Amino acid sequence: MLDRILIVDDEPLVLETLAEVLGSEGHPVTKAADAAEGLRALADEPHALVLSDIRMPGMDGIEFLREVRRLHPGTDVMLMTGFGSLDGAIDAMALGASDYLMKPLKSKEILARVRAILTRRRLESELHALHSELRSRFDMHNLVAESARMLALVTAVRRVCDTDDTLLIHSEPGSGSRFLARVVHYSGRRRNEEFLAIDARTVRSDDLEAALFGHETPGGRRRRGALERVGAGTVHLGGLEFLAPPLQARLGAALATRTLRAGGREIELDCRVILSCEQPPAELFQSGRLTQDLDLLRNAATLHMPSLVQRREDLPGLVAVFVESHASEHGRSLRLQPGVLDRLSNQHFPRNVAQLFAALSNAATFAVEGELTLECIDRSLRQSSLSEDHGIADHLGDREYQIVVRAVQRNPGRLDKAAKELGISRTTLWRRMRKYDIKLS
Repeated sequence: MLDRILIVDDEPLVLETLAEVLGSEGHPVTKAADAAEGLRALADEPHALVLSDIRMPGMDGIEFLREVRRLHPGTDVMLMTGFGSLDGAIDAMALGASDYLMKPLKSKEILARVRAILTRRRLESELHALHSELRSRFDMHNLVAESARMLALVTAVRRVCDTDDTLLIHSEPGSGSRFLARVVHYSGRRRNEEFLAIDARTVRSDDLEAALFGHETPGGRRRRGALERVGAGTVHLGGLEFLAPPLQARLGAALATRTLRAGGREIELDCRVILSCEQPPAELFQSGRLTQDLDLLRNAATLHMPSLVQRREDLPGLVAVFVESHASEHGRSLRLQPGVLDRLSNQHFPRNVAQLFAALSNAATFAVEGELTLECIDRSLRQSSLSEDHGIADHLGDREYQIVVRAVQRNPGRLDKAAKELGISRTTLWRRMRKYDIKLS
C-alpha cells in the first residue's frame, strides 16, 4: 500500500477531485472539510502527507500548518492557494511547509509534486535505515574481545571516541584498522555524520592530494577534498607511512591549524581525522618515514589493534562473526564440523583477520549442505599456500572437486553409484578422490 494522504479543504468539489486524482495512483486518502477535522484525522491515524487549503473558515491553513508541525513533525504539508494569497504560501514555506500548489489545480502537477515529496521521504527513510544499520554493524559491542589485549582496546576506544583530537591507529596489515576507525566514529558523538576512508597505499600521490585537499578543474571550478567535504564527520587515512613528504607537510599544517588553504583563502576544518600505520609510530619517526612535519603525532592518542597471533582467544568469536555475516549475505547458514576451530587455531595467518576471513570464505564454497568440514578448511588453506608461494590465484580443480565431493556424499559407501551418477568409471572416480584428497566418511 502506498503512503496515506490527508486532504483538507472546505470546498466539496476540490475534496472529491483531489481524492479521485490521488486515489488513481493507489494512495489511501482521508478527506476533511476543515482544519479541526483534519487534526482529528491525524490523531486517529498516521499520514505521510497533508494537502491543505490556506483560506478556510475557522483555523486557516497557516495556523493548521503550525499545529501539524507541532503535533506531527514527521508529516509533510503541502499548501494550496489562489494567486491572491501567494505571499502567504511563500511565508508558509519558512514555517515548514514542504511545497505549495497554485489554484486552479492541475492533475499532472499535483501528481508530480506529490511524487517528489513522497520520493524524498522514502529516500530519507532509506538513508536513516542505512545509518542505523551502519551504527549497528560498527557498534563497539561488535568488537570481538575475549583476549586481554582486545579488552584493553575496547576500554581505550571508549576513552577516545568522543574527543575531537587526531587519532593514530597502529596495526599489522589485515588486522582491521579501517574497521576499528569506523567503530571509533560510530561510537562517538559524530556517529550521525559521514565517514570517509582513503588508503594512501593504493592511490597515486597526485590523486591522493586531490582526494584529501581538493583541486581546481581545468574549467576553473574547485572540487572539495575529503577533509572539507566530510563536514563534521570523520576522515580515515590508512597507510600514513606511504605519504610523500610534501603531502606529510600539508597534512601536518592542516592538522595543526585546523584550517585548509584553498583557492586563495583559508577554510576552517570541522572533521575528525583518524590515521593508521603498519609500523609503530616511534619506529617510523626514527627511520625518517614520518617527517618532522607530523611531529604533532608524537603525542597523539594511539590505539594498537593486536594481530591475530596476539589475540588467539578471539578466534572462535571471529569465526562466529563470519558465519553470521555469511548467512546474512548468502541466505544460507554454515555448520562447523567438530575440530574445525582447533584446526584454525593451530594455523598461522600472516595477514591476520583478513586472511582468516578469506580462508573461511573460500572454504564455504566447498561446503556441502552448509557443513564446513575439516576437508573444506584444509583445501582452502592449501590453496592459500599455493597462492602465496607460487602466485597462483585460483586452483584449477575447484569446480571438479565440488562435483565429485557432492556425488560421493550423496551416495555414502556406494562409489559405484556415485561414479554412475558422474558418468565415469569407479576407477576414474578413485583417481579423482586421490587427486583431491577426498576421503570416505
